[in-house]
Amino acid sequence: MCKNNENRLIKKRLRTVQRQAIERGLDGVLLKQYDFICNYNDEVETKRTNKKLIAGILSAFIILVLSVSFVNSILSARCLLPSNYLVWEATRPLADCSYCENVTKPIILWNVTRQEFASYAFTPRPIIVKNAIKHWRATKEFSFNMFKRLYEQTAGSYESLEEGCQFLNFKTDLFSLREVFSMPEARVRNEEGEKPWYVGWGNCHPDILAKVRQYYNIPEFLPEDAEFPATENIFFGFEIGAVMHLDYIPRLMWQGQVQGNKTWLVAPVPECDHVCHKFQYYVEPGDVVLLDTRIWYHATSIPKGQFSLTVQSEYG
Repeated sequence: MCKNNENRLIKKRLRTVQRQAIERGLDGVLLKQYDFICNYNDEVETKRTNKKLIAGILSAFIILVLSVSFVNSILSARCLLPSNYLVWEATRPLADCSYCENVTKPIILWNVTRQEFASYAFTPRPIIVKNAIKHWRATKEFSFNMFKRLYEQTAGSYESLEEGCQFLNFKTDLFSLREVFSMPEARVRNEEGEKPWYVGWGNCHPDILAKVRQYYNIPEFLPEDAEFPATENIFFGFEIGAVMHLDYIPRLMWQGQVQGNKTWLVAPVPECDHVCHKFQYYVEPGDVVLLDTRIWYHATSIPKGQFSLTVQSEYG
Protein backbone atom coordinates (compact mmCIF):
# COMPACT_ATOMS: atom_id res chain seq x y z
CA MET A 1 0.00 0.00 0.00
CA CYS A 2 2.82 2.42 0.92
CA LYS A 3 4.59 1.59 -2.32
CA ASN A 4 1.44 2.34 -4.36
CA ASN A 5 1.02 5.69 -2.59
CA GLU A 6 4.66 6.51 -3.32
CA ASN A 7 4.15 5.64 -7.00
CA ARG A 8 1.12 7.93 -7.24
CA LEU A 9 3.05 10.76 -5.61
CA ILE A 10 5.97 10.36 -8.04
CA LYS A 11 3.61 10.30 -11.03
CA LYS A 12 1.78 13.38 -9.74
CA ARG A 13 5.03 15.31 -9.36
CA LEU A 14 6.25 14.29 -12.81
CA ARG A 15 3.00 15.34 -14.46
CA THR A 16 3.24 18.69 -12.68
CA VAL A 17 6.70 19.14 -14.23
CA GLN A 18 5.31 18.16 -17.64
CA ARG A 19 2.51 20.74 -17.40
CA GLN A 20 4.96 23.43 -16.38
CA ALA A 21 7.12 22.45 -19.35
CA ILE A 22 4.22 22.87 -21.77
CA GLU A 23 3.33 26.22 -20.25
CA ARG A 24 6.92 27.36 -20.80
CA GLY A 25 6.79 26.27 -24.43
CA LEU A 26 8.42 22.84 -24.61
CA ASP A 27 6.97 20.88 -27.52
CA GLY A 28 4.63 18.04 -26.55
CA VAL A 29 6.30 15.55 -28.92
CA LEU A 30 9.38 15.64 -26.71
CA LEU A 31 7.34 15.39 -23.53
CA LYS A 32 5.57 12.30 -24.80
CA GLN A 33 8.82 10.41 -25.10
CA TYR A 34 9.42 10.90 -21.37
CA ASP A 35 6.01 9.53 -20.44
CA PHE A 36 7.68 6.22 -19.65
CA ILE A 37 8.82 7.89 -16.43
CA CYS A 38 5.19 7.88 -15.32
CA ASN A 39 4.59 4.31 -16.47
CA TYR A 40 7.65 2.34 -15.31
CA ASN A 41 6.78 -1.24 -14.48
CA ASP A 42 6.82 -3.00 -11.13
CA GLU A 43 9.89 -5.07 -11.99
CA VAL A 44 12.06 -2.01 -12.56
CA GLU A 45 10.46 -0.28 -9.63
CA THR A 46 11.67 -2.89 -7.16
CA LYS A 47 15.32 -2.43 -8.03
CA ARG A 48 17.45 -0.51 -5.58
CA THR A 49 18.60 1.91 -8.25
CA ASN A 50 15.07 2.98 -9.13
CA LYS A 51 14.99 6.13 -6.98
CA LYS A 52 18.34 7.27 -8.35
CA LEU A 53 17.09 6.63 -11.88
CA ILE A 54 13.93 8.66 -11.31
CA ALA A 55 15.91 11.49 -9.70
CA GLY A 56 18.40 11.52 -12.57
CA ILE A 57 15.76 11.54 -15.29
CA LEU A 58 13.73 14.17 -13.48
CA SER A 59 16.82 16.39 -13.15
CA ALA A 60 17.57 16.00 -16.86
CA PHE A 61 13.96 16.75 -17.65
CA ILE A 62 14.04 20.00 -15.66
CA ILE A 63 17.20 21.04 -17.50
CA LEU A 64 15.35 20.49 -20.77
CA VAL A 65 12.49 22.67 -19.54
CA LEU A 66 14.97 25.45 -18.79
CA SER A 67 16.39 25.10 -22.30
CA VAL A 68 13.12 25.59 -24.16
CA SER A 69 14.40 27.77 -26.97
CA PHE A 70 17.22 25.35 -27.77
CA VAL A 71 14.98 22.28 -27.69
CA ASN A 72 12.30 23.84 -29.86
CA SER A 73 14.88 24.85 -32.47
CA ILE A 74 16.22 21.32 -32.86
CA LEU A 75 12.82 19.64 -32.76
CA SER A 76 12.18 20.87 -36.29
CA ALA A 77 14.51 18.10 -37.49
CA ARG A 78 12.27 15.24 -38.59
CA CYS A 79 14.57 12.46 -37.45
CA LEU A 80 15.30 13.83 -33.97
CA LEU A 81 13.38 11.75 -31.46
CA PRO A 82 14.42 11.48 -27.81
CA SER A 83 14.62 8.50 -25.46
CA ASN A 84 14.38 5.03 -26.97
CA TYR A 85 13.34 6.43 -30.37
CA LEU A 86 16.89 7.71 -30.80
CA VAL A 87 18.17 4.16 -30.38
CA TRP A 88 15.57 2.75 -32.76
CA GLU A 89 16.35 5.35 -35.41
CA ALA A 90 20.10 4.84 -35.04
CA THR A 91 19.79 1.08 -35.39
CA ARG A 92 17.13 1.09 -38.13
CA PRO A 93 18.41 -0.58 -41.32
CA LEU A 94 18.94 1.82 -44.21
CA ALA A 95 15.96 1.78 -46.54
CA ASP A 96 15.96 0.79 -50.18
CA CYS A 97 14.71 4.05 -51.66
CA SER A 98 12.86 2.30 -54.46
CA TYR A 99 9.90 2.10 -52.06
CA CYS A 100 9.23 5.82 -52.41
CA GLU A 101 10.85 6.75 -55.73
CA ASN A 102 8.37 8.53 -58.04
CA VAL A 103 5.61 8.19 -55.42
CA THR A 104 3.75 11.50 -55.14
CA LYS A 105 0.25 10.42 -54.17
CA PRO A 106 -1.59 7.46 -52.65
CA ILE A 107 -3.23 4.63 -54.50
CA ILE A 108 -7.00 5.16 -54.34
CA LEU A 109 -9.31 2.14 -54.51
CA TRP A 110 -13.12 1.92 -54.60
CA ASN A 111 -15.33 -1.06 -53.78
CA VAL A 112 -12.31 -3.36 -53.70
CA THR A 113 -12.74 -7.06 -52.97
CA ARG A 114 -10.25 -9.20 -51.06
CA GLN A 115 -9.16 -10.82 -54.30
CA GLU A 116 -8.65 -7.45 -56.01
CA PHE A 117 -6.80 -6.06 -53.00
CA ALA A 118 -4.37 -8.98 -52.87
CA SER A 119 -1.96 -7.36 -55.34
CA TYR A 120 -1.84 -4.19 -53.21
CA ALA A 121 -1.85 -5.77 -49.74
CA PHE A 122 1.85 -5.42 -49.01
CA THR A 123 2.85 -2.56 -51.28
CA PRO A 124 4.95 0.17 -49.64
CA ARG A 125 2.83 2.84 -51.33
CA PRO A 126 0.17 4.62 -49.27
CA ILE A 127 -3.38 3.48 -50.03
CA ILE A 128 -6.86 4.91 -49.46
CA VAL A 129 -9.82 2.57 -49.79
CA LYS A 130 -12.84 4.82 -50.21
CA ASN A 131 -16.12 4.22 -48.36
CA ALA A 132 -14.85 0.91 -47.02
CA ILE A 133 -16.34 1.26 -43.52
CA LYS A 134 -19.46 3.31 -44.18
CA HIS A 135 -21.49 0.35 -42.91
CA TRP A 136 -19.84 0.29 -39.46
CA ARG A 137 -22.20 1.05 -36.58
CA ALA A 138 -19.30 3.02 -35.15
CA THR A 139 -19.76 5.76 -37.78
CA LYS A 140 -23.10 6.66 -36.21
CA GLU A 141 -22.72 5.61 -32.57
CA PHE A 142 -19.12 6.20 -31.46
CA SER A 143 -18.68 9.43 -29.48
CA PHE A 144 -16.62 10.99 -26.72
CA ASN A 145 -19.43 10.38 -24.22
CA MET A 146 -19.80 6.74 -25.21
CA PHE A 147 -16.15 6.00 -24.44
CA LYS A 148 -16.35 8.08 -21.27
CA ARG A 149 -19.27 5.99 -20.01
CA LEU A 150 -17.51 2.74 -20.88
CA TYR A 151 -14.37 3.65 -18.98
CA GLU A 152 -16.16 5.12 -16.00
CA GLN A 153 -18.48 2.12 -15.65
CA THR A 154 -15.88 -0.63 -16.17
CA ALA A 155 -13.82 -1.80 -13.21
CA GLY A 156 -10.07 -1.57 -13.82
CA SER A 157 -10.45 0.37 -17.09
CA TYR A 158 -8.01 3.16 -16.29
CA GLU A 159 -5.62 0.78 -14.57
CA SER A 160 -5.32 -1.20 -17.81
CA LEU A 161 -3.62 1.84 -19.37
CA GLU A 162 -1.20 2.14 -16.48
CA GLU A 163 -0.27 -1.53 -16.77
CA GLY A 164 1.08 -1.51 -20.30
CA CYS A 165 -1.55 -0.15 -22.71
CA GLN A 166 -0.15 2.87 -24.49
CA PHE A 167 -1.64 6.35 -24.05
CA LEU A 168 -0.55 9.08 -26.49
CA ASN A 169 -1.22 12.72 -25.75
CA PHE A 170 0.76 14.17 -28.69
CA LYS A 171 0.81 17.97 -28.12
CA THR A 172 -2.07 17.95 -25.64
CA ASP A 173 -1.64 18.90 -21.98
CA LEU A 174 -3.53 15.78 -20.84
CA PHE A 175 -1.46 12.89 -19.52
CA SER A 176 -3.97 10.11 -18.90
CA LEU A 177 -7.31 8.94 -20.24
CA ARG A 178 -8.82 9.75 -16.85
CA GLU A 179 -7.80 13.39 -17.37
CA VAL A 180 -9.29 13.34 -20.88
CA PHE A 181 -12.65 12.16 -19.58
CA SER A 182 -12.51 14.75 -16.78
CA MET A 183 -12.35 17.74 -19.14
CA PRO A 184 -15.05 20.40 -18.77
CA GLU A 185 -17.81 20.20 -21.37
CA ALA A 186 -16.69 23.41 -23.07
CA ARG A 187 -13.28 21.94 -23.83
CA VAL A 188 -14.72 18.57 -24.84
CA ARG A 189 -16.73 20.42 -27.52
CA ASN A 190 -13.73 22.60 -28.46
CA GLU A 191 -15.68 25.78 -27.87
CA GLU A 192 -14.16 29.16 -28.71
CA GLY A 193 -11.37 30.07 -26.32
CA GLU A 194 -10.70 26.46 -25.28
CA LYS A 195 -7.48 24.59 -26.07
CA PRO A 196 -7.87 21.96 -28.82
CA TRP A 197 -7.01 18.42 -27.80
CA TYR A 198 -6.17 15.15 -29.54
CA VAL A 199 -5.24 11.82 -27.92
CA GLY A 200 -4.98 8.11 -28.67
CA TRP A 201 -4.74 4.93 -26.66
CA GLY A 202 -4.53 1.17 -26.88
CA ASN A 203 -8.00 -0.16 -26.18
CA CYS A 204 -6.95 -3.40 -24.52
CA HIS A 205 -9.21 -3.82 -21.48
CA PRO A 206 -10.94 -7.11 -22.42
CA ASP A 207 -14.47 -6.06 -21.41
CA ILE A 208 -14.30 -2.70 -23.17
CA LEU A 209 -12.64 -4.21 -26.23
CA ALA A 210 -15.40 -6.81 -26.53
CA LYS A 211 -18.07 -4.10 -26.33
CA VAL A 212 -16.56 -1.69 -28.86
CA ARG A 213 -15.86 -4.47 -31.36
CA GLN A 214 -19.61 -4.86 -31.70
CA TYR A 215 -19.52 -1.55 -33.58
CA TYR A 216 -16.84 -2.37 -36.17
CA ASN A 217 -14.92 -5.22 -37.75
CA ILE A 218 -11.60 -5.76 -39.50
CA PRO A 219 -11.91 -4.41 -43.08
CA GLU A 220 -13.16 -7.27 -45.24
CA PHE A 221 -10.70 -6.65 -48.06
CA LEU A 222 -7.62 -7.40 -45.91
CA PRO A 223 -5.94 -10.78 -46.53
CA GLU A 224 -7.79 -13.67 -44.91
CA ASP A 225 -4.54 -15.25 -43.70
CA ALA A 226 -3.04 -12.02 -42.32
CA GLU A 227 -1.95 -11.73 -38.71
CA PHE A 228 -3.68 -9.14 -36.55
CA PRO A 229 -2.81 -7.88 -33.05
CA ALA A 230 -5.08 -8.60 -30.10
CA THR A 231 -6.14 -4.97 -29.67
CA GLU A 232 -7.00 -1.85 -31.62
CA ASN A 233 -6.20 1.82 -30.98
CA ILE A 234 -8.63 4.70 -30.74
CA PHE A 235 -7.68 8.25 -31.74
CA PHE A 236 -9.98 11.22 -31.34
CA GLY A 237 -10.00 14.99 -30.85
CA PHE A 238 -9.78 18.33 -32.60
CA GLU A 239 -7.30 20.06 -34.92
CA ILE A 240 -3.93 18.94 -33.53
CA GLY A 241 -3.47 15.45 -34.95
CA ALA A 242 -0.30 13.36 -34.66
CA VAL A 243 3.21 14.81 -34.90
CA MET A 244 5.68 13.63 -37.54
CA HIS A 245 7.09 10.22 -36.59
CA LEU A 246 7.87 6.65 -37.60
CA ASP A 247 6.19 3.67 -35.95
CA TYR A 248 8.32 0.85 -34.61
CA ILE A 249 5.75 -1.91 -35.02
CA PRO A 250 5.92 -5.43 -36.51
CA ARG A 251 3.21 -5.04 -39.17
CA LEU A 252 1.63 -2.63 -41.64
CA MET A 253 -0.93 -0.13 -40.35
CA TRP A 254 -4.57 0.35 -41.28
CA GLN A 255 -6.74 3.17 -39.93
CA GLY A 256 -10.48 3.56 -40.38
CA GLN A 257 -11.73 7.16 -40.50
CA VAL A 258 -14.92 6.75 -38.46
CA GLN A 259 -15.86 10.42 -38.08
CA GLY A 260 -14.51 13.71 -39.38
CA ASN A 261 -11.86 14.41 -42.00
CA LYS A 262 -8.09 14.21 -41.70
CA THR A 263 -5.06 15.28 -43.71
CA TRP A 264 -2.05 12.98 -43.80
CA LEU A 265 1.45 14.30 -44.48
CA VAL A 266 3.96 11.57 -45.37
CA ALA A 267 7.70 11.87 -45.96
CA PRO A 268 10.47 9.39 -46.82
CA VAL A 269 13.16 8.39 -44.37
CA PRO A 270 16.12 10.83 -44.39
CA GLU A 271 18.44 8.68 -46.50
CA CYS A 272 15.90 8.85 -49.34
CA ASP A 273 15.36 12.61 -49.36
CA HIS A 274 17.50 12.94 -52.48
CA VAL A 275 15.22 10.76 -54.62
CA CYS A 276 11.82 10.87 -52.88
CA HIS A 277 9.43 13.60 -51.85
CA LYS A 278 6.95 14.33 -49.11
CA PHE A 279 3.30 14.81 -50.00
CA GLN A 280 -0.10 14.95 -48.36
CA TYR A 281 -3.56 13.56 -48.91
CA TYR A 282 -7.05 13.92 -47.48
CA VAL A 283 -9.37 11.26 -46.10
CA GLU A 284 -13.09 11.40 -45.38
CA PRO A 285 -15.48 9.52 -43.09
CA GLY A 286 -15.78 5.91 -44.20
CA ASP A 287 -12.29 5.75 -45.74
CA VAL A 288 -9.52 3.36 -44.69
CA VAL A 289 -5.88 4.44 -44.86
CA LEU A 290 -3.17 1.79 -45.26
CA LEU A 291 0.45 2.79 -44.77
CA ASP A 292 3.75 1.18 -43.90
CA THR A 293 4.45 3.56 -41.03
CA ARG A 294 7.80 1.87 -40.41
CA ILE A 295 9.29 3.46 -43.54
CA TRP A 296 7.09 6.51 -44.10
CA TYR A 297 7.34 9.37 -41.65
CA HIS A 298 3.79 10.57 -41.11
CA ALA A 299 1.81 13.29 -39.38
CA THR A 300 -1.88 14.16 -39.37
CA SER A 301 -4.00 17.26 -38.93
CA ILE A 302 -7.72 17.84 -38.58
CA PRO A 303 -9.67 20.72 -40.16
CA LYS A 304 -10.40 23.52 -37.70
CA GLY A 305 -13.61 22.93 -35.76
CA GLN A 306 -13.99 19.29 -36.80
CA PHE A 307 -14.01 16.30 -34.47
CA SER A 308 -12.07 13.30 -35.79
CA LEU A 309 -12.38 9.73 -34.52
CA THR A 310 -10.50 6.76 -35.93
CA VAL A 311 -9.91 3.08 -35.22
CA GLN A 312 -6.41 1.82 -35.98
CA SER A 313 -4.66 -1.52 -36.01
CA GLU A 314 -2.10 -3.57 -37.93
CA TYR A 315 -1.95 -6.49 -40.34
CA GLY A 316 0.84 -8.58 -41.74
